[in-house]
Amino acid sequence: MPAVLVTQAYSFASRFVLRDVQSLFPSATIQRLGKTELRVAWARDSVAHAFDFGALVFINVPDAVRAAVLDRFIAAFPREPHAPLREEFLVEVREGEPASVEAEFDRVIVPTIDSATLSVITRVLAQSISLDYYDEDAQAILNRVGAIASEVAELGRPRGRRRDLVRFVGAAIASQAEIISAIALLDKPQITWDDELADQLHTKLTRALEVAERHAALNAKLHTIRDALTALLELGSEQRMLVLEVAVVLLIALEILVGFLRVH
Repeated sequence: MPAVLVTQAYSFASRFVLRDVQSLFPSATIQRLGKTELRVAWARDSVAHAFDFGALVFINVPDAVRAAVLDRFIAAFPREPHAPLREEFLVEVREGEPASVEAEFDRVIVPTIDSATLSVITRVLAQSISLDYYDEDAQAILNRVGAIASEVAELGRPRGRRRDLVRFVGAAIASQAEIISAIALLDKPQITWDDELADQLHTKLTRALEVAERHAALNAKLHTIRDALTALLELGSEQRMLVLEVAVVLLIALEILVGFLRVH
């Protein structure tokens, strides 16, 4: 009978400093994988991978251990806007069968469990859950932009003080920069260049989870946000220019009036 390993992926709003989060994993062997990834092992087929863009993936980790680690992460990052997003996936291991992999909507089927297989699965699942989190952030910004656009259409200007609008634009630009920075780290793992089976696994798993399509949809939202923020900034500039022009006209009119009074 094939072994089925349960995988849980979590995405946080916070970025992880890997050297700091090492202490959040109790009684485990820790290995640093490059600058962006940390592997934690309790057994050969019981591991967790932490990614510095804020993703945490467990494969076949006992519930009690996983819950303890999550509690430590939640305590270490108290400013999270909500509980981390969660996604569950299955890894079906069919040992002794021909060396090939298959990916379905809820599981991936592999001939064996090794470090290359675990690295590919955890990275792709980290990409998937992180894209969901970034998409939520982008949609929240779009919803706010839509509300402001409705106010402009109704009133000719946004409600509230201009300072509030500037703060929103600044926060939205910062969030957009954070998303773009994080997405830049969601590259194909190096192991796929040297391992044909790992490359096949990466290709099929990303296709099953529609990573490329969701990435493209998120990029489209980011472009829309960029254009909308540019329009809002231009609207603010035009309003300031209008105020300045009105002030100049009033000053000229006042100067003419004073001159007229002096003559008479």
